[in-house]
Amino acid sequence: MKYKMVVADADGTLLNDKKEITAATKNSIKKFRNMGGIFTLATGRGILSATPYINELNLDVPVILFNGCMIYDPVNKKILHEKYLSDDLYKLTANLWQEGRYDVEILVYSIDGIFVNKISDFIKSYMAIEHVKCDVVDDLPSLNKILKVLFRGNSKTSLKLVDEIRHLSNKPFTCVQSDEFFIEILPYGVTKGSALIKLCEILNINIDQVVAIGDQDNDKEMIIKAGFGVAMGNADDIIKNSANYIAKSNLEDGVSDILEKVINEEI
Repeated sequence: MKYKMVVADADGTLLNDKKEITAATKNSIKKFRNMGGIFTLATGRGILSATPYINELNLDVPVILFNGCMIYDPVNKKILHEKYLSDDLYKLTANLWQEGRYDVEILVYSIDGIFVNKISDFIKSYMAIEHVKCDVVDDLPSLNKILKVLFRGNSKTSLKLVDEIRHLSNKPFTCVQSDEFFIEILPYGVTKGSALIKLCEILNINIDQVVAIGDQDNDKEMIIKAGFGVAMGNADDIIKNSANYIAKSNLEDGVSDILEKVINEEI
């Protein structure tokens, strides 16, 4: 096969809208791996929320988590690579949000867990769907070793907050949209694309032999950097324009379709 590794985003890509991996997709992944291919994930999820899918697929290679902030070995349960927001940038971000001028919710991600200021209806739903626990912290700015911050709500409101942070901060950072309602602040230079380059170094694979599949803004960099970039049929036009190929949607087994094309050397 021309392509040795396939890296897929989870939500909106590998998973259907019920957060399931279909039988057709699992069969294609198994076939690809049996032929010597490597299949792994690149997701905004953390260790806990990605683990059910890692286990379901019996993945035995490192996965990209937290939108590129971490590369994690699920077999040995070891963190192979990690990047944190600077303390100054995080404290500025948390303090600005805590002023209450922007009507969006905040989720703060660290290796120790996910922290919020209250358990809202959305957080209850988020915990159930994502298989995670969120801990309430009264003084969010006091936290440290933060991987990323997620704002949930109207994306335009979140982006106004991000603009103010950028204006006031002397520390650069990366901002991505990972869902219609999710805007994320990541360490500077960190994307799924930067993590994919690092993962290829770890696995000793040429990035030209990698297929990357995704559907959102946070997938764009890995789609561009991979040897063959694939946008899902349900992706935005900006993502589709960045890709070499547009697959079927996540409701039409788009990942399975791509894997079969890789196996049959149709791409």
